Amino acid sequence: MCHVRYRRLLIAGPIFGLAFAFASHAQSAPEEQGRATFQRTCSPCHKTSRITTHRLSRAGWENVVDNMISRGAKATPDEQEQIVSYLTANFGVGRRAFKNAASGEQPAKLGKRSVPAMMPPAPTLDDSQIARAKQLIKSKDCLSCHRMDGQGSFAGPDLGDAGANSSARQIRASLVSPKEELAPQNRSVKLVTHDGNTVIGKLLNQDGFTVQLIDATGHLLTFQKEDLREFTIVTANSMPSYANKLTPQDLSLLVKYLEALRGTGQQQ
Repeated sequence: MCHVRYRRLLIAGPIFGLAFAFASHAQSAPEEQGRATFQRTCSPCHKTSRITTHRLSRAGWENVVDNMISRGAKATPDEQEQIVSYLTANFGVGRRAFKNAASGEQPAKLGKRSVPAMMPPAPTLDDSQIARAKQLIKSKDCLSCHRMDGQGSFAGPDLGDAGANSSARQIRASLVSPKEELAPQNRSVKLVTHDGNTVIGKLLNQDGFTVQLIDATGHLLTFQKEDLREFTIVTANSMPSYANKLTPQDLSLLVKYLEALRGTGQQQ
């Protein structure tokens, strides 16, 4: 009898293991499918690492995907939902910026639980404070380089993501004493064609033959490298200091407002 029981356990063990493996695969399948759809749809025009440096709400990622679809990216409604769900789950507001998350590597773990770096709650402003902050952004000509609420330039970072990507201290520092050089994800490229045309925009992607960029007006442009006589990465930061251009009260208000923007261009 003992011999029979032992054989039954030997048979049951592999069956249980297979069942567990299938269950784990079923749970991870949507995640893998979302990642694959994201990479297939977005990588032709973007380095995936450039996209996943952002931390946006679901509404923010929906806006990004809708914008890319309107500019020619190919994805069915089901595939768009897969991309949004994948980005929200892995690169949502409050998620840690794991370097290799887009490639499928798992975040660092402590024991059996991953440790996300949670952001502090967004500041709360009343209607008059929000109106004043928006008026400051327009009057100080911020939208000549930045974009917010569907208006402005694509030259600099979108202000609607400010609070998702930077702390209040970092936002204040960028307004008062901006760095001389741009962060790699914010750098532009200057292209000069053989016939003398000059184009400046944000680099989206490049390979051995082509360069893709988006200009300040939002147009996606592709150039053959053989048609270029100059390809220059623009690292100098043109952001001016607002230390003497804002009152202390307005500076504090603007920092508080930008900190509250977590991916939709609106206070969360």
